[in-house]
Amino acid sequence: MDLDKLQVNACTRSGWQAVDLGFQMARAWFRPLYLAGVMAMLPLTAVLLLLFWKSPFWALAIAWWLKPFWERLPLFIASRKLFDEDAGVWQSFRSFPVKDILPWLLWRRFSMQRAFDNPVTVLEELRGGQRRQRLRVLHGKYSDVALGNQFVCFCFELLVCFGIALTLDFFTPESLDLKVYDRYGDLTLVGEWMFTLSALLAMTLVMPFHSMAGFALYLNRRIELEAWDIEISFRNLVQRKRSDVTRSTGLLASVLLAGLVGLAASGGAEAALEHDRSSASDLIAEVLQGEDYGQEKVVRKWRFKDWSEEVEEESFPEWLIEFLEWWEQNIQWSTDFSGAAFWLKLLLVLLFLGCAGYLLWRYRGPLARLGGKSPEAAVPEVLFGLDVTPQSLPPDVPAQVMRLWGEDAYREALGLLYRASLSRLIDKYELAFRASHTEAECASLVKARGIESLSDYFWQLTRVWRELAYGHRIPAKERVQQLCHGWSRELSDEPH
Repeated sequence: MDLDKLQVNACTRSGWQAVDLGFQMARAWFRPLYLAGVMAMLPLTAVLLLLFWKSPFWALAIAWWLKPFWERLPLFIASRKLFDEDAGVWQSFRSFPVKDILPWLLWRRFSMQRAFDNPVTVLEELRGGQRRQRLRVLHGKYSDVALGNQFVCFCFELLVCFGIALTLDFFTPESLDLKVYDRYGDLTLVGEWMFTLSALLAMTLVMPFHSMAGFALYLNRRIELEAWDIEISFRNLVQRKRSDVTRSTGLLASVLLAGLVGLAASGGAEAALEHDRSSASDLIAEVLQGEDYGQEKVVRKWRFKDWSEEVEEESFPEWLIEFLEWWEQNIQWSTDFSGAAFWLKLLLVLLFLGCAGYLLWRYRGPLARLGGKSPEAAVPEVLFGLDVTPQSLPPDVPAQVMRLWGEDAYREALGLLYRASLSRLIDKYELAFRASHTEAECASLVKARGIESLSDYFWQLTRVWRELAYGHRIPAKERVQQLCHGWSRELSDEPH
């Protein structure tokens, strides 16, 4: 992977900006990506249409189920084009990635983040525990955006499908006597073929955009985790320095450069003597064990009884086999599979079960806590290094602030006003500030309270405090007096 050949700007983007980048990639490389999807899909789909020529919806259902298989070749080609490599459609087709395809056609088929997870399987070729660990890292962000991308592309696919079918129906000459619906309003064989071909065409048209949006989310997450933008910036800096040195000519410049290189080499040798590989490793280990790097994260998940992490993900779930056997023994299916109403009902039932299962999984944490009393969060006593306990405040906060301001103790004065405001917000309005919150997050919590005057006042105070605390910009005395009057109006217990 040569980052110097990267064809996109390596910068951190929001989730939807990454999706937009994926759509731009699909537009730029649409022809090879579309041909790749068609070449992968056409042979088997043609055979299915010949086998089910009297019931083309069966061919459509099988082709739709195999979408994870069709999406692999466009993703493979895009990964090569991203680094300016020659990725011909036919050459890529001969090296078609088929590893680990069975899970994607079984229990992963209804994954709502398929386009986001595909690169881990197709490009990184990870399986089992390594794949799960990699996905845990990548799913730390943009999971909701990946779900939104899946839903939006599915809706566009339906829209394009019905648009093509209705256009064909509208412009078909009546002289051809091709009836799409019979006298009872059901689709004829011609109508089924029309909707099947329209759906297959819509599937191939939307596939590049869906795959590239997930691929762009994957790239954006890797740029954040691996700091590609910083590495490319350093490489450009080194290249620019090298160009400046190359343009320097003359004997005197060469002598000076040689002298500088010699001094740098001697300094590097002394540094190497002071810090060898062993001592550097010990120093790095000591830094990584510090508080800045020590982070703990509690993750709650659903697990089956007696579940072990060593169970391979590729093994077919036993509970699903038992459920299918029970269904076969207890649920009586109708023997008439020709009606469109039956398949519509089946589709609605599957969609309902899928949505219900996803909602139960998505909100498993809150559901598990139903009926239990949540522990009360501890009220912080120190925020941003400031004591916010009510006992630490003077009886008359504005008067004490102006007295300190008159003694040129500017930081102490504003610090008193700010921590007094935080203390009153915690005590009077019961705002759940945490020690990990920033000033901006505290201001957002105040805004969410819904009191506009209080929110405006606290935001002005926060801005003045940050300018003094971090920018060392002393506000005017009149501004401080206005903030004191605002404190008496919004946060004091005295009537006004």
